[in-house]
Amino acid sequence: MKLTKFLTGLLSVLLLAFAGCDLGEDEIIEVPPTEEGVLVINEFLASNDASISDEEGGFDDWVELYNGTSEAIDVGGMYFTDNPEDTEPNQIPTTNADLTTIPAGSYLILWCDKEPEQGVLHINTKLSSGGESVVLIDTDMLTVIDSYTFDAQEADVSMGRTTDGADTWTTFLDPTPGASNN
Repeated sequence: MKLTKFLTGLLSVLLLAFAGCDLGEDEIIEVPPTEEGVLVINEFLASNDASISDEEGGFDDWVELYNGTSEAIDVGGMYFTDNPEDTEPNQIPTTNADLTTIPAGSYLILWCDKEPEQGVLHINTKLSSGGESVVLIDTDMLTVIDSYTFDAQEADVSMGRTTDGADTWTTFLDPTPGASNN
């Protein structure tokens, strides 16, 4: 009788121990809440017909990052994707920290044009005006720094936080890439 109770107890302990083990299943990426003093996706334009052009004169989709911290942040080595389930997001190149470093309280525009040959700020993806997501992932490829899922977009109308780094989003008839949302 004592042996049966002992084996039952041992089996219970082993089952509880294995229940918390990672058996190699896919990791779920949690989206953290926005808080003051962080790096965020601040604004984006998924249908750029004539709003702002890149250095080559192309009217490409873009995403604005905002550094709400008190320190400069180099986004080189971080990842960007338009799909939260993407297992191969696009890495922001680490080859030019002068271009990929965002000073405290400043902005950086990433061009989503599938033309990475145009420079380190050109991501090998395009945004869908029909709606999808914008996702910034840390260098570990697991930690979502920020993300936003959007519906269909109008041409030359951006979507952005009501004020820089705020939790609420709105549309901007006059997009403000590289400048404060207000």
